[in-house]
Amino acid sequence: MSILLRSLSLLVGITLAVPAFGNCLTANETKQGVLLTREAPFYSVFYKPDGPGLTEQRLMERDGSLQPVSAVYLHPLLVEKRVSASGTHELKYANAIALDDLPEKKNWQSDTTLFINGKKSDYGWGEETIASCSYKVWAINSRLKLTELPPIIFEQYYSPELHLVLRSVRLGPSNQPLSEVRFDRFQIGWGN
Repeated sequence: MSILLRSLSLLVGITLAVPAFGNCLTANETKQGVLLTREAPFYSVFYKPDGPGLTEQRLMERDGSLQPVSAVYLHPLLVEKRVSASGTHELKYANAIALDDLPEKKNWQSDTTLFINGKKSDYGWGEETIASCSYKVWAINSRLKLTELPPIIFEQYYSPELHLVLRSVRLGPSNQPLSEVRFDRFQIGWGN
C-alpha cells in the first residue's frame, strides 16, 4: 500500500473517530470514558467511571516535556490517589460522603490525612526562612466569604513558636497567587 493510501486511510480513521460538528457529549457516552484535550500548552486527560468515582490518565506538557499522571477519585470532586514522577500521594478522608447532594448541603468538610509514598505526612507543617533562620510553620488557607463579593483568600504561614505569621500570600478565586508578603530580615525591637 502506498504512503498516500496509508495517510488517506489514517485520515479517514481519525475523521470517523471525531464527533461530527453539532454532536455534543452526553452523560451516557461518558460511561465509556472520555478524552479531553487542550492544545497549548498540551494537556490531555482520559476519565473513566469506576463505580461512584472515576480513574484519570493524564499527559501534560511541563517544562518542555510530556509528563504522565494517573489518579483515582472517590467521587469526581474527591481525589483519593495520584501517581506521578514525584511519587504517590494518597488522601484518606474521615468523612467521605457522597457529594452529589452538595448543592443542597452547600458545603462539605472532612479531616484529611495525606500519605506521600506510603508515609503519613505532617500535612500542614512547613518551614519558613528569614535571613539564615528557619522556623516550623503551619500552612493555613483562610477564605472569607462576604455576600455578593468574591471570596478573600489567603495562605498564611504561622509560626506557633514565635506566635507570628511569617509569610502571607493573597490568592485569587482559582488559587493563583496575586500578591505575597515575605520577609528578608528581622530586628528585635523598634528602631533604626
